[in-house]
Amino acid sequence: MRILLINMPTPPQLSFGRSTQPLGLAYLAAVCAREGHEVEILEGNRLRATVDDLIGACLGGRYGVIGFSATSPSYPYVADVARRYRAAGGDALLVIGGHHVSAIGGHTALQDAPELDVAVMGEGEAAFLELVTRRDRGGDCATVAGTVARGPAGVRGNPGRPLVNDLDSLPLPARHLLPPLTEYAGVRRWPTLDVVPCATLAASRGCPYRCTFCDIQMFYRRESGPMRRVRSPERVVDEMSEIRKGYTRLHFAFMDDLFPYAPNWIRRFTAALEEHGKPGTFSFAGRADQIVRHPELLDLLARAGCSSIEMGIESGSQPVLDRYRKDLEVATNLKAIQLVQRSGIRTIVDFIMFDPWTTLAELRENLAFLRAARTDAGFPTAVYTRLTFYPGTPLYDRWMAEGPLDEDDPQWFRDPAVREVWHALSEFRSACQRGINDEVNTWRRIHRETHGSGDGQVRELAVDSMYAARRLPYRVLEELVTAASGGELRTAKADVLQRAVQNVRDLAQRREALAAQTVPSGQVREYDALLSS
Repeated sequence: MRILLINMPTPPQLSFGRSTQPLGLAYLAAVCAREGHEVEILEGNRLRATVDDLIGACLGGRYGVIGFSATSPSYPYVADVARRYRAAGGDALLVIGGHHVSAIGGHTALQDAPELDVAVMGEGEAAFLELVTRRDRGGDCATVAGTVARGPAGVRGNPGRPLVNDLDSLPLPARHLLPPLTEYAGVRRWPTLDVVPCATLAASRGCPYRCTFCDIQMFYRRESGPMRRVRSPERVVDEMSEIRKGYTRLHFAFMDDLFPYAPNWIRRFTAALEEHGKPGTFSFAGRADQIVRHPELLDLLARAGCSSIEMGIESGSQPVLDRYRKDLEVATNLKAIQLVQRSGIRTIVDFIMFDPWTTLAELRENLAFLRAARTDAGFPTAVYTRLTFYPGTPLYDRWMAEGPLDEDDPQWFRDPAVREVWHALSEFRSACQRGINDEVNTWRRIHRETHGSGDGQVRELAVDSMYAARRLPYRVLEELVTAASGGELRTAKADVLQRAVQNVRDLAQRREALAAQTVPSGQVREYDALLSS
């Protein structure tokens, strides 16, 4: 049977300009292809596909089954595609899946899009393959376990099905059906800051923790079987080596909910990497307490090619960590960051600066933590980050119970002082962030172009300027919070914003000085620790 799998396009303003290969669809395609079915993947994000493009593709292939994978931002477009496809005479079985559908529930998904036939809940490999098999043989597609389906008697919820216990039993993702890695976002690597193709893969599935903002628990807990499952490290390295073919340089980004940072697994993993000649650099997401318990693993990982570790720090305030049920202490988070930094591996910090219940005291603690952790030169938009509410999570339920507000509503923040800080910060962002981004990119290019030329003074100036630009939003937020804490925000805001604009101009003047070959000297910095990729 011919099958079309569609990765629904996310609007550019909601994707933060980043994209990766859709592993979920690639696994579905591999499972179906192994059983002899003909599968195609339409990568809506890379094609920047419009609704007309999607409908044309659906109608053009005489498919028996069409599957839509949708995120929260792309979900609303599925109903339009399904409606217009049916209106044009399309008769394929229409299936939807993904985290968002599992969060809102299959009944809701089929109600939102009456033209859809089936919603797959949770992990989709076994359920989707059974749907395809039944459709191919003319069987009943309304009673497949692990789905909510539309049948003669209306929409029905079917029993769940066990999670895939043995992840090594799954075929490798059908990456050959996707655009090449060079068409996706790459990774900048030190010291040249050139872009290296980035491949995504997973060493495990599931997470045993209970963060109140995260939908991972909801996605897995509804089904039977062990939620936390791990592939054999040797199998993972075999996959990395296979992906590496055809590329001179490659970075591997593990998309695990929680990477298997455990002594036995890591030792086998790093040993296998050494045996395979270290196929490329790699990065993953881990927890601070795991790193603090086993710091000895960091040296093994660094030698094997680990370039960065992402940690869900979320906050430098203990009340916020408790609100998010992180089961972590601020001191543990700080120690983990310091351990990773000392190992030579870069730290990527996930942070939630604002939520509806944020207080000025929590903002002060956040900023103090970032300064102590030396992470304020990292991802500059962290200061603008507001909590995203995912259906089915405890914080979403609290938000709904208290009367949800659109994020543009001035009452979204419960604390009026925090509300004022946010609006002042938004003014700064509108006035300066584009200029900051331009300066970062320009100085990055200067550094890259002078790498290897022996002109260390220019490279030093470039890194210093990038660092100054990237930390500016943090400095502005610090000033705004200080002013608000003293009740002086309204009078101080104009001065803060004026200084910020001048700081951006100063960076531009540095470039003019460089062009005139009047490069000032400066103190050598620990660039690799200060500049994150």
